[in-house]
Amino acid sequence: MLDCPELTEPAGRTEPAGLAELTGLAEPADSSVDASAGTLAATGALAFDPSATVVALDIGGTKTAVATATAAGESLAACRVATREPGEDMTHALDRLLRIARDQVAAATGEGRREVVAVGLVCPGTVTASGVALSPNLPGIENVDVLALARASFGGVPVVVANDVKAAGLAEARTGALVAADPGLFVNLGTGVAAALTVGGRVVGGARGVAGEIGYGLAPGHADDPDLESIIGGGPLIARTQARYALTGHGLPPDAVAVLTSPDPRLREIADHALDVLAGHVLNLYLTLDPARIAFGGGLMAASDRILDVLRSFVSTHCPGGPDMSDVIVPARYIHDGALRGAVALAWDAAAGERPNWALVTR
Repeated sequence: MLDCPELTEPAGRTEPAGLAELTGLAEPADSSVDASAGTLAATGALAFDPSATVVALDIGGTKTAVATATAAGESLAACRVATREPGEDMTHALDRLLRIARDQVAAATGEGRREVVAVGLVCPGTVTASGVALSPNLPGIENVDVLALARASFGGVPVVVANDVKAAGLAEARTGALVAADPGLFVNLGTGVAAALTVGGRVVGGARGVAGEIGYGLAPGHADDPDLESIIGGGPLIARTQARYALTGHGLPPDAVAVLTSPDPRLREIADHALDVLAGHVLNLYLTLDPARIAFGGGLMAASDRILDVLRSFVSTHCPGGPDMSDVIVPARYIHDGALRGAVALAWDAAAGERPNWALVTR
């Protein structure tokens, strides 16, 4: 039996019209979906049977989202579960997550009326031919053959494994805030911090798969200071707040967003420092890449007004005569579920035979 509660949070169920628009398998729609739509509009190269489905998994450090979608853009099922159970290592966790995905497919498709044609799996970390590495939020995943496990779980259909932030950048480039932005930049602000560069509507993987890993970045001349993710990442923000409040005996704010938006002067000091460091990195990215647009997503964007105001003001101050930064530094369209949407798009691409150089793909 499927043990996978429905998504009810903002990162939850993907609307049918949005999925159809994202995959490129149907024309964008505001509400209803034409069930007969099944052509790869971007290339005209492939027509999928309307009964075809893909499975997408967005594996995060705490939660994993799973979705089953049709070529017409219909979301047959979507849910979120814990990435790890207590005492579970990464191999057993991935086995359980893939089993949940299989159960979801069985419940959603029923009696073999639909066929799974590809699986898209995204997660934090650097994805190379050797597997997934540099993923501190998923300790142990570097020792797991993610591609082989996923392939075995779904009977040898095409499987694609990719970085979650790059997948979210793909979603933004196809139908989100980075459409026609060339180059475009997606920045994820959450538990982790990373970016995805898009050029010509395609995500840039880099020569070694580390393109966009800005969380490891250091401020120039401050090699002994913490890296960017250790300053603005959601976990470090809470850790510094806990240290501050432990000294004063006050209660803790509920989350990192509360730290960024609190009027408490002690928290304001922590937030101001974190945002100033982030702004310096964003300025350097802007000057290096000259992006048409920078879209910000992730959980910390619940404090979007505060974050975007600081970034726009800082970049404008140091780039006099530049464009109106309110048109350049913007919220992502898919702030909470971009990675899952990107996983869906990657799965359809894999079914069509596409092999992006920043992802692992197998048949």
